[in-house]
Amino acid sequence: MTESAVPAPLVSGGRFFAMRLKPGEDVLDTLQAFVAANDLKAVGIVTSVGSLTHAMIRYAARPVGALREGLFEIVSLIGTIEPTGCHVHISCSDENGDMFGGHMLSGCLVRTTCEVVLVDLTDMAFGREYCPLSTWDELVISPRS
Repeated sequence: MTESAVPAPLVSGGRFFAMRLKPGEDVLDTLQAFVAANDLKAVGIVTSVGSLTHAMIRYAARPVGALREGLFEIVSLIGTIEPTGCHVHISCSDENGDMFGGHMLSGCLVRTTCEVVLVDLTDMAFGREYCPLSTWDELVISPRS
C-alpha cells in the first residue's frame, strides 16, 4: 500500500457568528478586528452578500493591489482569517454585470450592507509560515491547545 499524497485533515467543531457591516466600513479591517477582539484562532468565511463603493484587490501574480471605485455587488467572499493574518478572495460585479476579483486587501468599503457569516473552528489554530515553493506566507493548520 502506498502512502497517500493527500494529508489527513483535522476535524473540528465550530462556533458560527453572523454580522452586518454598515456603509463606509472596511470589510477586511472589520473582519480582522472582530477575529482579534473575540480571540478567534481559526476562522473561515462561510457566506457573504453585499455591495461596495471601493474594491481594493490584488490580481494574480501582481505585487500590489488595484483600487476600483463604483457600484459593485459582492458575488463571492471566501477565505481564512487568524490572529496573524488572512487569505481572503473576493469576486464582484459592476453595474453592467461584468465580473472581477482576486485577493482582497484593506480598502474594500461597504456601499449599502455586507452580511457575513463566519465559523471559528474550535479545535484548530491557523497560522502563516513562509513557503519556499509558493514564496508566500501560507496557511499552517494545527490542533488548538
